[in-house]
Amino acid sequence: MARPVFVLRVQAAEPGVHVIRSLRAWLKQGLREFGLRCVSIEEVTQENIMVDMRKYTTGLIMPEDLRNGPRQERIANVYESKKFDYPVIEFESGDELVCWPQIGRVLARAYGYDSENWKGHDVKLLLGTYIDKKTDETRETTILETISSRDGGNSGEPQRAIAPKKDDPSDSIPF
Repeated sequence: MARPVFVLRVQAAEPGVHVIRSLRAWLKQGLREFGLRCVSIEEVTQENIMVDMRKYTTGLIMPEDLRNGPRQERIANVYESKKFDYPVIEFESGDELVCWPQIGRVLARAYGYDSENWKGHDVKLLLGTYIDKKTDETRETTILETISSRDGGNSGEPQRAIAPKKDDPSDSIPF
């Protein structure tokens, strides 16, 4: 009958430990005192390092992100984007939304004009449409509704804003 074989993974628990010397002493003691012989050993690198994948999976929320239904988000931060020349709302999920004037007006009516007061509030993002006045085409857009009130409670009646598509030059925003 074959004797059982166990696979162990060991790691130095204290800083400054000479790993190879300590491992050899530990294996010798196991053989001498307990009759357990090491039959194979290999050094492995850390395989299961936790990685925050938001860096690789988040981005600007676009209308196509809402085709499977609305989503609720909590505002974590608001910053001015040099790329878009508009504020950008950063959500706790890591995703972001350009704060076009229509969205800014809805958030300002609900939470005030200081973007610091927007942080921590819940909003709902929905898929909407608008008609491009130049081409008479129906286009998709993102609609924002506020959920939480200025004091943090449920506001009851949602405020709505429609965000123009990022690269749509036909929106009604004056320059």
